[in-house]
Amino acid sequence: MNRYYFNFREGDEIACDQVGMYLPNLDAARDEAIRTWHDLVEVAAHGGDLPDCAIQITDVSGEPVLTIPFGDGVTLH
Repeated sequence: MNRYYFNFREGDEIACDQVGMYLPNLDAARDEAIRTWHDLVEVAAHGGDLPDCAIQITDVSGEPVLTIPFGDGVTLH
């Protein structure tokens, strides 16, 4: 299992995940980020705005390995 961190980025601001999550691979980390995206879309559908932002997935060394963009103009399948 690998440890991945899910940092939330909005513009130049980054809220760093201090806990992380053990997952078998990067595909599982991407799936976790997409589930979070779907949750945020659901919240925004009930009266909130979905900001233009991203979840930045990093490995244990802190290096970004994948970025999942968010916002009203983004569609994930």
